[in-house]
Amino acid sequence: EEVQGTTERTDDFREDPKVRTGSAALKDYYRSGYDRGHLAPAGDMKFSEEAMSESFYMSNMSPQKPSFNRGIWRELEEEVRELAVENGRLYVVTGPVFGNKIQKIGENGVSIPESYYKVLLDYTEPEVKAIAFLLPNAGSKKDLYDFAATIDSVEQVTGIDFFPALPDLEE
Repeated sequence: EEVQGTTERTDDFREDPKVRTGSAALKDYYRSGYDRGHLAPAGDMKFSEEAMSESFYMSNMSPQKPSFNRGIWRELEEEVRELAVENGRLYVVTGPVFGNKIQKIGENGVSIPESYYKVLLDYTEPEVKAIAFLLPNAGSKKDLYDFAATIDSVEQVTGIDFFPALPDLEE
């Protein structure tokens, strides 16, 4: 229901007032060659003007190559919305993966991820299912499902246990 709302995209990118340690700023992205890529997509926030607006906080942005953000990443965001509608409920975890040599942009030194992941879980009986995607921060003409991965493999890359409350056998 939430991804099928009617709230229009606002594009009001701004610093997050709740981040007290400092935040990326709009000027960090200016002429950097990177898009302000959403981690939680604006397209998922159509259910509320407040949620839509808050999706444009810089704390929800990450440097993405334009060909990635406007291409395969957008395709994945659309696929996730479709899966949410088909399944009724979907847990989604998204984040960056950094390499050993981290490049940065802007005065605030915003780190550029090497790749991004989305881990999806439909924990609705009778068919509990999950899938992960791991995509390099670069444009691609490959099929989206060429980037499908096991959740275990994304956990190994990130060091994150995504669903620790699930019994190990199910996880």
